Amino acid sequence: MKRKMLVLGVMLSCLLGLTACGETTKINTVEGSRYSSDMFTAEALRTYAATIEDNNFEYWYINGITPENFEEKLYFDISMSTSDERYNVLANGYESWYKAVSDLGFGDLSTIQNDIYVKDVTYQVNKDGVLVVDAVIAGTKHTADMEIYLTNRGEPTDIGVTLNKTLGEKLENAGLNTLLGMGMAFAILIIISLIISLFPIFIGGGNKKKKESDKEIAEKAMDNTISQIAEQEELVGDTELVAVIAAAIAAYEGSASTGGFQVRSIRKVNNNWKKH
Repeated sequence: MKRKMLVLGVMLSCLLGLTACGETTKINTVEGSRYSSDMFTAEALRTYAATIEDNNFEYWYINGITPENFEEKLYFDISMSTSDERYNVLANGYESWYKAVSDLGFGDLSTIQNDIYVKDVTYQVNKDGVLVVDAVIAGTKHTADMEIYLTNRGEPTDIGVTLNKTLGEKLENAGLNTLLGMGMAFAILIIISLIISLFPIFIGGGNKKKKESDKEIAEKAMDNTISQIAEQEELVGDTELVAVIAAAIAAYEGSASTGGFQVRSIRKVNNNWKKH
């Protein structure tokens, strides 16, 4: 049983090893691909990357070329010598390089070609069979990765430059982005709360009268009843007057009936009832 388990383990190890070998990408070689190993050598690709970075990107930068005026200044020269496809690749590559050049760091325009240079180059044929050249661009402050995709005829199909930042700079940028996002969220919430608080003014709610309490309503009813008694004093008998006064007192006290008290006598204090 132990021998069977051992054999099974060896077979699994071999299978995993073969799988790993099949997924391994060979670095700095084009052997076994459609790319010529005589043409695409390490030295040739290093020179190619340096030419694009130095003779194209840096030269355009020194002469005042920006992503905004790139088409106006260079479209005719590039498209006439090659094709629109190559023009688009160079335009996109220069735009990404242009955004990174200030962070790469250099003294001034007279020293930029010495301060910024291609430091190292590695290349490989990816799983799609396309040659990818990774060139490390060094500056006085940072480094950047320039990635170039090439056809088997040596034509670039894509160029991109990505700045390499330190861990501290990445954390700082992440913190600033977080604070900015939270600040915007809180600002929006404050604005929404202010708008909601102004709704009563917008819809005229500020002019609404305060709702009367039950006691105020009872007092008004009492006043109205007394007023009616004063106006019709001579027109009603004692029995009716007692009933009206009892009802008014019950309304004032908030009682549903007059069973809790009894009017025994009515005495006129003066000739004129005081009206509230």
